[in-house]
This record gives sequence, C-alpha cells and structure tokens, in this order.
Amino acid sequence: MLFTNYQRNDSSAKTNRESEFGFLDRSARPEIERVRQFLETLAMGYPEEELAELVTRVRSGNDTHFKSSIFELVLHAFLVRLGYTLRPHPELPNGSKARPDFHVIAPSGEEFYLEAVLASADDDTDPAAEARIGSTLDALAKASHANFMVAVEHEGVPDTQPSGKRLLTAALRWLDSLDPDEVQAEIDRDGLYSAPTFSWGHEEWQVLLRAIPLKPERRGNARTLIGLLDGGAGLIDEWTPIRDAIKFKGSKYGHLDKPLLVAVNFGSFHLDRIDELQALFGQEQYVLAVGKPEKEPRLKRAPNGAWFGKSGPQARCVSGAWLFNDLTAYSLASRRHTIYFNPWATNPLPEALKTMPHAVANEREMQWHPGSTLSDVLGLPGDWPEDG
Repeated sequence: MLFTNYQRNDSSAKTNRESEFGFLDRSARPEIERVRQFLETLAMGYPEEELAELVTRVRSGNDTHFKSSIFELVLHAFLVRLGYTLRPHPELPNGSKARPDFHVIAPSGEEFYLEAVLASADDDTDPAAEARIGSTLDALAKASHANFMVAVEHEGVPDTQPSGKRLLTAALRWLDSLDPDEVQAEIDRDGLYSAPTFSWGHEEWQVLLRAIPLKPERRGNARTLIGLLDGGAGLIDEWTPIRDAIKFKGSKYGHLDKPLLVAVNFGSFHLDRIDELQALFGQEQYVLAVGKPEKEPRLKRAPNGAWFGKSGPQARCVSGAWLFNDLTAYSLASRRHTIYFNPWATNPLPEALKTMPHAVANEREMQWHPGSTLSDVLGLPGDWPEDG
C-alpha cells in the first residue's frame, strides 16, 4: 500500500537531497526493510475511507507531507492498541468548516478531539541555502571511515556552494589522526560530548564534527560517515515553534464541545522539559531589583506561553499538549512523549490519558508521571530497527 513491491539491491546511504519516501522505498538495507514492513502493518489498521489520501501524502515526495502522515499513522496505531476508538476528520457541531484529525473515544467512554502538527526550528530556512548545505553534506554521507562515524552539527547559511570534497578531505585527515580505542575510553568516562571535535567553515556556514568510534566488530564495514545530523544549532530557540503551533491550532476551530488534545512532533535532538514548559507557560527570565544590588535575581516566567499570556490564561480550548521529540519513521522505539494537561482548560482532558507519560500542574509545581511508552505499545525492541 505505502511502498513499491519490487526486489531491492541498492544499499547506499541516503543523500541529503533524496526524499524520505524515496530513500525508504529504494533501500535494500535490512533495517529499512523492517521500517517498511512495520509502516505497512500500521497502514493496514488505518481507517479505510482515509487510507488513499494518506498513501498519496506518504508517496508525494514532499518530506513535510511524509512526516505528518507518518505521525498521524503512529498516533492512530498507538491509541488503537490502547483500546481507543478513532474517527478521522469529524464534523464539528459549532458549524466550523475546519475539521480536527480525529474524534477519539477512550476505553472509559470519555471523548476528545485530536489534532497532529509538526513543528521545527527550521521553518524559515532558505531553500536554496538548504540545497547548498545538503549537497555539501552528501560528500560525508557517501563516504566512510574504517574506525569512526561523525556527529554533525552546523549553523548559519552559505551564500555560495561550499566544497564537499574539501570538507571530506579535511574530515578524513582529522579522523586518521585519532585512536578509536582512546576516544571510546573518553566517551565511556565523560560522555559523548567529551569526544574530539573538528570545525570547518565556508562563509557564514560553520560545521562541527564530533568523532564517534565504531564498535570493534563494525570497524571497516561502515556504510556512511554521518552517524548523527543536527542542523541549525543555536539559531532559533527550541520552544517558540511549539508555542506557535499550539496557539495556531487553538484558534482554528472556535468553541468546542469536547476537549482538544494537540499532538506536536518537534524535529530536534535537543528538546528538553525546560523548552516544553517555556512553550506552554512562558519563557524563563531573571528579574533584577533596580537600585537594590544586594537582592538576588529571581526567576519568573514571561507572559508569552501558549497557555499564559499578558492577560493571563489563554488558548483554553486546547485542553492538552502531547509533545514528541523528533519522532521519525526510524525512531519509533526510542523517542519520548509527554501529555501536558492545561490547568485552565475549558474542557479538561479525560483522566484515561493519565496512563501515558504525562505532566500535571500541582499548585506551583509541575509533576511528571510515567506511562505507556511507544516501544511497549507498538511492540518494538529498544534498538529497533537495527534489531528485528
């Protein structure tokens, strides 16, 4: 349904200009085959009347359409396996022409609407600059080293095309100077961020490579040089795109008769609880007492969150935010998720949702609680898809 049925023999690495679907559909790697098979299984359980439209978006070649479709597919499967019933794109009794992604009925009989949205710190990037960056990083993706892979971080944008050949030559020369066993010992002792780094730049674009030693049994057999890729580090804060996505969805449907849960998939390795709280309740800031240098600065929140603004509580129709950290077709077994309950919601979320990882405000504190993980509910081992 989702992918082409043919014999695959191309095991090369994904290029930066290749679409997510294009790579998944042509790769012969065993781990990619596991991803394809699992997504096909999820699609078989998707509502039949909506499946054709979902398949069209998955196969469109547009990465945003692909990611949003996979996100909706995973949300549907996760809730169904927990005993929820989902009906796609319900008509709203308030007459709004807009329709949420799902009307959901919990096993307890409680009902709510579910809306899924992607958020990214790269929403305002220059497509031409991104193409130049992607072309350059392809030189790393298509190469390999006997003893190392690299974590890649980059920021800024180039006005002209950087040389992928020069970047690769410099990177390989640097890796050749390192001892993988010594680097691994440093990482084991002090963590990944203690690994040696190498910087390379072109105009306003800066690249930071961090050496990741291969396991002894994998040395000499790596298919690509890139182990981790994170772009735009430090350019845009991690919480504003989440806040804006929630505020937009909160204003889309008007007054609702049921709670609205907005699921946000934020594409970043670095999203943490501080970012999540800032997105919902406002940015952390230190306040100084003018003329009283002896007083310690105090920490408070600016009134610029999705749920709390200058006039106090707002977006009260958004009953909760279900936040995911960089959920992709490949990371279903390892990514975390948390449902935040809006303390000022007009229609409170069903209590049944508290079986999932969730956070609830208690007086002036936020308390986090564990719950059903994606890997547990979807039946995936922790190192899937590497391990079948």
